[in-house]
Amino acid sequence: MNVNEIIDLIKERDPESSHVRLYFTEKKQSGRCVSYSPSIDPRLQEKLLDMTLDTLNDFTETPQMPFSPIGSREGYIETFSTSETASYNEIIDSLNEDNVQRRSPQGSEVRRLNFYSLRIDVDDENGDIFIFRRVNKFNTLTRKGIIGRFSSGDFTELDSDLVGVDKNIDLVVYNNEILILNHIGLERVFSISSQYQEKANETLDLVEQSGRIRNFDAFKEDCLNDKRITRILTKILMEEGRVERVFQNFDNVVDVIEIFELPIDIIEENSTLVYEDKSQLLDFTRVIRDSFYKSIIGEREGVDDGL
Repeated sequence: MNVNEIIDLIKERDPESSHVRLYFTEKKQSGRCVSYSPSIDPRLQEKLLDMTLDTLNDFTETPQMPFSPIGSREGYIETFSTSETASYNEIIDSLNEDNVQRRSPQGSEVRRLNFYSLRIDVDDENGDIFIFRRVNKFNTLTRKGIIGRFSSGDFTELDSDLVGVDKNIDLVVYNNEILILNHIGLERVFSISSQYQEKANETLDLVEQSGRIRNFDAFKEDCLNDKRITRILTKILMEEGRVERVFQNFDNVVDVIEIFELPIDIIEENSTLVYEDKSQLLDFTRVIRDSFYKSIIGEREGVDDGL
């Protein structure tokens, strides 16, 4: 997705026939989403669009790279597909006319909000543009103090159920693609971290099929209880064929363990690695990911934990 394309679509929209909707969404523990859509006057619509354009203009020259569960690279926009985001359809369904609450959230509903979104109606066959941003709440301040305003010489207390809408953007969604302007936004808005367990399980199934790890059940359990390792295993699954290739070259695995003096015992008669405890998790996942290398020119030995 090209940021300039998004900017042009927003600028070229007809304000007379194109609408801007503002939604506030709560994600319940069950995974169900409840969204509210209060009415906003045309002036506020235009102000929200101006804020959006102001932020997008900061990213017109920023290079892009695919999303990595391990982390983000400074100075890059990440990209992801809505089809890879399990909660995306649930969220969009909550914004549809048949499901959305056409009112403002009230009382405790405000305190449970997770994010807000803008739905920008543009004249394009690829559908609307969605802007997502985590909610800024003022719970701490309103619990321990007072927020007010000056009016006609008086200081007046404001309602304690406040939500901030700022110019920052976490995610832009258009034509089934997600632009991630804030890495943590994808995990917080779309709860994608909950998918890491599923993806890690898929990777571990491939490892189990290789039959190369002794005490595999203990290894699997420890992997799934370590958030860092589940992220690495998710990344491995995104690197097609990585697991299969590693264990097809078991002699090279043995060489790596010897060269880097890894604390992993090898049973040579059946070509298996012995897993003993959690202290070995990172070394095992590095082996599975084929992270160890020797440079061609300087024959420098190292570990690639890159994104």
